[in-house]
Amino acid sequence: MKLGMPQLFEYENLEDNFKLAQKLSLDFIELNLNFASGRTALDNKIVLDLVNKYHIEVTLHFYDEGDLGSYDEVVKAYLTLLDKYASLGQGFVKQINIHLIPGPVVTIAGIKHYVYEKEYDSYIKRLIRNLKEAEAICHKYDIKMVIENTDNTPTYQRRTYLDLYKEGFRFTYDIGHDHLSNDILLDLLKEVSLPFDEFHIHDAKNRSTCHLALKEGNLDISKYKSLAENNNAYVVLEVKQVSDLVKSVPIFKKL
Repeated sequence: MKLGMPQLFEYENLEDNFKLAQKLSLDFIELNLNFASGRTALDNKIVLDLVNKYHIEVTLHFYDEGDLGSYDEVVKAYLTLLDKYASLGQGFVKQINIHLIPGPVVTIAGIKHYVYEKEYDSYIKRLIRNLKEAEAICHKYDIKMVIENTDNTPTYQRRTYLDLYKEGFRFTYDIGHDHLSNDILLDLLKEVSLPFDEFHIHDAKNRSTCHLALKEGNLDISKYKSLAENNNAYVVLEVKQVSDLVKSVPIFKKL
């Protein structure tokens, strides 16, 4: 198991993240393509210099809105971006994390209805095809691809996970997102052993709030740490500010 941190929104300079990771004795940083500083650092080819200077590994978080279950014209653009940044990360980016997006929602009489659920057969065929292409892009540059659950996972995606599992994909387990989604993945783990190469660990409470510092919510973090250890996974302590990281790292290490 390796322990890391997310690229922080409060830092304008990417190197500040590396300095903090080194100070906290972390193994890696998950760079974020949603942040201009992360994209610019990759574009300008300075990340490898930081990796070598601070002896900190990196993973990469793909665009939050990168929906590979969407339609061909949309997905083509995201796959082009994936190829670009995977190529720039060749040789030092260990894996790329991609969200599993629930897709368009139609609200009728206050109830959410998911387009992908209604059109599931065409959706899942399209999603599997596109994820395989994304995985092939990552593997071309010797990078793993992992698929992350989001914090508004609808119940139909339980079926999606089973279908993706059968296709041999590998996953990220965001425990706070799952808490907000009524523990869909935690329940699914009673049925199948989903292969997790990455965990996003943070506290959460009341099915409404996550990304809290450890011990500020009501999750049993030790349970998830054991699962991460058993999977020999990359663990992102995904709290989003310096003070929360400084508080959470020693708590996690002592569990």
